[in-house]
Amino acid sequence: MGLDPAVVVALVAASFGAAFVNGVIGFGFALLAVNALAAVLGAKDGIIVLSLLTPLVSGLHVWRYRVHSATVSRLSTLVLAAVLGTVLGARILVLLPGSVISLALGLFTAFDALIELRGRRAPLATGTERRLAPVAGFVGGISNGTLGAAGPVLGTYLIAIGLRGGQFAFAISVVFFAMSIVRTAVLAGLGQYTSAIGLLGLILLVPSVVGQRVGFWLRGRLPAPTVERAVLGLLLLASLNLLYRGVEGLVAAAD
Repeated sequence: MGLDPAVVVALVAASFGAAFVNGVIGFGFALLAVNALAAVLGAKDGIIVLSLLTPLVSGLHVWRYRVHSATVSRLSTLVLAAVLGTVLGARILVLLPGSVISLALGLFTAFDALIELRGRRAPLATGTERRLAPVAGFVGGISNGTLGAAGPVLGTYLIAIGLRGGQFAFAISVVFFAMSIVRTAVLAGLGQYTSAIGLLGLILLVPSVVGQRVGFWLRGRLPAPTVERAVLGLLLLASLNLLYRGVEGLVAAAD
């Protein structure tokens, strides 16, 4: 992985843009940043570099929306399952391609996001919420560890249980933060961090933090329905990207 100045400038701009979106709508940093990083560095190196950025970005989000900390009581099972899924997903990243997982997640996310965009559904019943939490958390963790992003699964689940606005932003950031710490530890244990990756990660932290702060400033100036539909739109776009990456990986493997 080279550190050509033109490459660094492009990635600085991409990191700023992804963090800006994250600040505005409450999540989306990993979804956007991982695509830019993968396009320039390759999928595996892109995800590994991203893993150095997400702990700080998601941690700052948790702190900003800490007023909604009471939501944590609904997240314990989801977080635990997500952490376990991340451990497995990080190992899959190192050992296997994520094509099949990407296709499955893309189909699931596109289906649910389209339903949500047609109109707000009633939140899931408490019993259903509890049954789905470990499934959503584990699948989201695998996606996080393997593909570098878990927003499609976790975002869909949190919207389905009725979280909106600041509650949504806090909840998804808590899960992201927990997963990011675990993923970084697993990848470090597997020897995936080189000096070039570490240097690039440090460089990209600055535009990531600045972009997020600008997004925080703009978020309070947008109407809530607009922000919510932007979240759902991003989920749909992310699902299309996952489908593309899955098909591309399967075609490459077949060749």
